[in-house]
Amino acid sequence: MLNEATKSNLRRKSVYIDDVQIIDDTPLFSWIDINPTELCNRKCVFCPRVHEEEYPNQQLHMDLGLAQKIADDLIKLNYQGVIVFSGFGEPMMHPQFTELVSIFKDVCRLEIVTNGDFLKEKKITELHQAGLDYFVVSMYDGPEQRAKFNEKFSNCGLDESHYILRDRWHNEEDSFGLKLTNRAGTINVGDQAPIDVKHPCYYTAYSLTLDWNGDVLLCMQDWNRKVKFGNLHAQTLMDVWTSRYYNQFRKKLLNGSRACAPCSGCNTDGTLHGHEHAKIWRPIIK
Repeated sequence: MLNEATKSNLRRKSVYIDDVQIIDDTPLFSWIDINPTELCNRKCVFCPRVHEEEYPNQQLHMDLGLAQKIADDLIKLNYQGVIVFSGFGEPMMHPQFTELVSIFKDVCRLEIVTNGDFLKEKKITELHQAGLDYFVVSMYDGPEQRAKFNEKFSNCGLDESHYILRDRWHNEEDSFGLKLTNRAGTINVGDQAPIDVKHPCYYTAYSLTLDWNGDVLLCMQDWNRKVKFGNLHAQTLMDVWTSRYYNQFRKKLLNGSRACAPCSGCNTDGTLHGHEHAKIWRPIIK
């Protein structure tokens, strides 16, 4: 069962995701996940990083030059959606994270998903001034963290319109307080939903997942990076977004076919967001 913070976060995201921007009769992505680094300081049991031999920490970070190219692409598109620094690691372990954020400051709404371990008051203020609009803090240690983070944000002059605290200290019986998935077949812990290969998925209709090296990935569930639609060092965002390869996956997933890997082993719902995008895409790629 989802806790109230998670439900609130899902509702909040819908406001931004469902505002569909059209360019040349094509619905644009409205949600961009950027994976800035391949480092994380935690090993949560519901995350593939718990198996260090299979998913080790690596000193791999998004280059600021690549970030600037992505920002320039988005400015040309007059992008109206959201960028979230999240991905497969802890974003704040990027050695130049504040500078990375500042590159996108005037592009669109900027958010972070973080475990909060590096959120000192000075850093909160620094990141907010650099352009970060919203902090999504996943708390893993216990309910006492709530008061601690509320005080930190208050001391920085930020109210709850700038952050949300998500309790993740729950046990396996409570699905750790989150919307538990098998991360496209890479993890199997807790009360996992069954895999339904005929269930639609809207990720490819509304979201982009950008890896640290510029690869455009299938989605945030594909931890093994089995599908790469292109690379932003050599291509523009729209070149990749409207490519034949991307549309092949869109057509299958919007029509309820998960026969292709890694989707065939994935149990994520995939339809919590993106309904408005899916309506527009279906006649285009039928």
